[in-house]
Amino acid sequence: MTSNLSSPTSPPPPVPSHLVYKQQQQSSTNSQAENNAYQRQSTSPRTVERASSRGVRQAGYVPGSSDDDEGGRSSSDAAVPSILVSVAAMTLGASDDEALSAAAAAAKSGARSSANKRVSRGATSEFSQRPHTNNSKHPPPPLPVHGSRHATAHNSMELSHMELGTTVTDSATTTMHAAEARAPTPAMYWKQTKTWGVRPPKMRSHTLTVIGSQVFVFGGWNNSVCYNDVYVLDTETMFWSKMHTSGDEVPPCRAHTATAVGSRLFVFGGGDGTQYFADLYVLDTKSYVWTKARPAGVAPSPRRTHTCFHYNGYVYLFGGGDGHKALNDLWRVRAEPTAQNTFEWEEVETKGGRPFPRGYHTSTLVGNQVVVFGGSDGQECFGDTSLLNLDSMEWSHVSIDPPLTRLAHSATLVGMYLFVICGHDGADYSSQVLMLKLDTLRWETRAIYGSAPIPRGYHACALHDGRLFLHGGYNGQEVFDDMFVLELSSYSYLPQVPEFVIGCHR
Repeated sequence: MTSNLSSPTSPPPPVPSHLVYKQQQQSSTNSQAENNAYQRQSTSPRTVERASSRGVRQAGYVPGSSDDDEGGRSSSDAAVPSILVSVAAMTLGASDDEALSAAAAAAKSGARSSANKRVSRGATSEFSQRPHTNNSKHPPPPLPVHGSRHATAHNSMELSHMELGTTVTDSATTTMHAAEARAPTPAMYWKQTKTWGVRPPKMRSHTLTVIGSQVFVFGGWNNSVCYNDVYVLDTETMFWSKMHTSGDEVPPCRAHTATAVGSRLFVFGGGDGTQYFADLYVLDTKSYVWTKARPAGVAPSPRRTHTCFHYNGYVYLFGGGDGHKALNDLWRVRAEPTAQNTFEWEEVETKGGRPFPRGYHTSTLVGNQVVVFGGSDGQECFGDTSLLNLDSMEWSHVSIDPPLTRLAHSATLVGMYLFVICGHDGADYSSQVLMLKLDTLRWETRAIYGSAPIPRGYHACALHDGRLFLHGGYNGQEVFDDMFVLELSSYSYLPQVPEFVIGCHR
């Protein structure tokens, strides 16, 4: 069934990639002059630099190269592949980054379907003049204390995640600066958090799933090797453990899904190199025993870059790619096995017209509805939003001005807001936090302090105890192993808001 959705007719507004802070530090013997200099700096506008498109240009290479070659790219002057690249070019087809190249080409050529011609260019222009999250209108971040290090960069795409700035070593100066530049109590702020124990290696296209007070990391790859290890982060102590598992052997994979159902983790699909998987594995997080689920009936085709979510006793599966084409089918499997110890799959018929086939999108459960946002079909980057009512199984498609394009991003429900973090907009990687207010279906902005992650996609993100955890990812040149935390501060009450209807105040 053909959907009436398309990507926007005009490119999205500029997305700030990184905030650059100029900090001056003088000797402790001249503390008064240092104080005055810092106060003048704190009241001046901060510089916003547009991320270079090098990440995407580096992602571009000759179609047909092997999946294992994704990590090695040509120089930053490499040409973006033609829009005529096949849909199979994604990890929907052969590789992750070829999808970005095709999406970038589509964005540059202005190729968009006609269904979104109703989008107002005037609204897009107006929004582009408003401050985005992490924009220059925000106050300066709090200075580091107790010898922590603060990033100072002139080009966010040139900055490695380990290139940090000067260290404040004078305790009196540190205390003075921290008191002067402290973020307001209600404000959200980013910080790169310290962790201990056996940390996960550099990885992308992995999963981050919260069960209780623990964060489970599974799978992923480093541009050459896929993983099948399970790492657990204790969010109280920030201590990592690499778990020893038993039971059925799970193959290394990436671009899979890991869905929490009680104390169990349902892992479906994914792939390694040219392989695509259609197996369902269940991890008991109490005993750390893997079980390969025996399917009953017809099961979904092999795929990766799909999405899954749990609702009313079922794990639902939407979209992805099978190596030849993008998909938009909807499946579900009962979370409890049958008497024969099998898991029953069924394809779900829906009304209202499905979204375009896609992968690298997000599907976020909100009450009895799921919000599908963004993604790509291997030819263009989408900025559309679709809602599926899981009780009536009917799709609806909403127009949001401006339609901001994203793929390989994360989307996390925080109260009545959808926090869309990082990803790729069809031209550049982003470090931006976009907040979609679901009752009005409008993008909103908030001042966010601290040091945001380097622009990236293919990361993993999860919410726990008033904090958004972001781990790993890829920026077109480097795979990361860092862990950032977005402290919601007073916004942490948002998950406790009463029930609401999506679009009720539109």
